Parts: sequence; structure tokens; C-alpha cells
Amino acid sequence: MIKKLAVIVFFLGVIMLLSAPVFAEENTTANPADTSAQKTEVAPTDEAMPADEEMLPAEEGVGEGVVTGEITSLDAAKGAISVKGADGAEKAFNVVDGETILWKGIEDIKLSDVKKGDKAEVGYYTDDAGKLIASWVDVIEPEQPAAATTDSQAAPASQEAPAMTGGQ
Repeated sequence: MIKKLAVIVFFLGVIMLLSAPVFAEENTTANPADTSAQKTEVAPTDEAMPADEEMLPAEEGVGEGVVTGEITSLDAAKGAISVKGADGAEKAFNVVDGETILWKGIEDIKLSDVKKGDKAEVGYYTDDAGKLIASWVDVIEPEQPAAATTDSQAAPASQEAPAMTGGQ
């Protein structure tokens, strides 16, 4: 859990560092007296954002984001994984040994522990060559039904009830 938080904080910091020069450049180039430099820009609305958690790159071939979906292919030897997102688009990621963080729940895992068909969330960035590199892969564990209890969990509750009613 701490690793997940650290990764999220890291990515937020990277986003802030990357966006700061853009905002600084906008403020220094706009001269209020020069009306020819003024532009009318329309801010994107929430409706333009995709329904899933995937972030779209600012430019083609450059960007980072998160995609959640089903693992459709996996090659542990080559360090490659493909995920089909909620929008139906399949993305192929390079998994860099020693750099990409892999986990399932709270446990660190290896790429060989990941299976085709698993649900996963992948944080990624695009390198200078235009390849998608997985920063982290979180294999999502299927949730256990809450109603399913084992005999050892049900036994203490049934033993306590007679003890409490016997005293009255």
C-alpha cells in the first residue's frame, strides 16, 4: 500500500513539474498591450474526458497515463504485456526489469506470476522512441463474496449466543 501511495505521489509530482513551464511560458509571452498576441482558448469540459481512468497524452507519442482492463497477452521473457482497456482499445507495454513495479494486492510479484486473463491496472509513460513503458502493474485480485464464511468463522458466533442467553 505504501508503494502504491509513493508511486501516485511520484506521478503527481512529475505532472506538476511538467506543467509548470507551460504555465510560466503562457504568463511571460502574453503582453496585455499587444492585442495581436491574444488568443481565445476554450477550456476542455468534463464531457470530453474518457469514461475510464485512462489519461490521454498531450501530443501523439508523448504522454503518460493509467489503463485498467484485462491482460490479453503476456511474454515474460521479452518483458511485454498487453491490456485491453474499458474502451476496447488494446495497448502493449514494455515491462522493464528492475524499474517496473509489479504487485498483486499488497504483495510484490514477478512478471511470471501474472496470467493472461487477469484484471490489471497499468501506469505507463511513453519513451522518446514512442514505446509505452509500464511504470507499475497492479494485478487486481477478485473480490471474495462477503456472505461466504468458513466454518471456523461461524463457529465462535454460534457458541457465544448460548452462553449469553444461558445467564438470564
